[in-house]
Amino acid sequence: MKMPSLRDSLAYEGFPQATRRVLEHVEASCSGGEAGTNLGALVEEFVHFRPPDALPHHTGLNALQELQLLQILSDYFGAKTNVGLARQVFMVLFGTRGGADRLTDHKLLGKLVSMCIATQHEMVLDCTAYWILQEGASTPPVLTLLTSIIQDYCMLMPGTLDTLQRVDKTSPSFACQFVTIVTSLYQLKPDAASSSHPPPSLLEVIAEWVAGNPRICLASLKDTKGAVPVTPIPGLCHWCVKSPLVRNPESTQEEAMIYSKLHLGILQSLLTAQNVAPNAKLLPVSAVEEMVSDLRALVQTSEGQGDAVQLAVERLAQVMQVAMATGSTQLNRKQVAGLYGQLPENRLLSLILSYGGEG
Repeated sequence: MKMPSLRDSLAYEGFPQATRRVLEHVEASCSGGEAGTNLGALVEEFVHFRPPDALPHHTGLNALQELQLLQILSDYFGAKTNVGLARQVFMVLFGTRGGADRLTDHKLLGKLVSMCIATQHEMVLDCTAYWILQEGASTPPVLTLLTSIIQDYCMLMPGTLDTLQRVDKTSPSFACQFVTIVTSLYQLKPDAASSSHPPPSLLEVIAEWVAGNPRICLASLKDTKGAVPVTPIPGLCHWCVKSPLVRNPESTQEEAMIYSKLHLGILQSLLTAQNVAPNAKLLPVSAVEEMVSDLRALVQTSEGQGDAVQLAVERLAQVMQVAMATGSTQLNRKQVAGLYGQLPENRLLSLILSYGGEG
């Protein structure tokens, strides 16, 4: 059937049958490797309900129909067993399509993912993790999606936090990508104006994930073979190393303990990486350089915080000790010593840098 007649047939059927048929058509096209412009147009009109001739005030589906649409999408992906095909369909529905305005698409995706966290929908969450990898962790659509999830589960409905906490078991890939993006959303910086602390409830969830299962931080590696590893480890290292000196006005002793727990989880993740992805460079040189630079700036403004300074430097030393021992960084001891020259003396750091001579 030619596309114009298919489009007319779908328009005649209307929602929800047209949406179900488009999903079937997308799947058939992906199976045959024929996803193209016309396919995207059908998705725009009968999944996102943004027809090409829509007026500026076009409202699309009403609230009840939107709930039905979310259920249709959930049921469709829930019935899939071929992960590769499900990912292809997901990318056709929510991936980049010719620079179109995708605000509506991302609102729908945000609602779908939020619902699927509540229902612990493995396939949708796994597909979302793949979508994040393809879109890029720092792109506006991805940041918007994660901000929406944090808003839903940590701000608006904190009582549902235990639901979010179970996601690491339902979809380790999604949990891994989630943590990676959270560390870019919340960054502890020397400049208070540009520094932002993760919500305590979110920090606790992440610490539980990482400490409870060190492989969580490595879950994305199976989808990035041959590429630069994208994991939450650099961002989490930044958090743990700098947290003693970038104090949150609302921080508590309990929060300090959570960072300690998270730090131990990171070390375990680096050790576990030897078995999962030997010699994968999980701690890039640029991440270490930025961490050291920030730590130097923090030390200069931390008069009277000797214990906190030593804790921060010691955590950095421990991270580098494990990273060098496991081949998780390209830096050797001589290079690390050059970076750390302006940091306060620390016994553990001195031992690490002196051990093994120039290696």
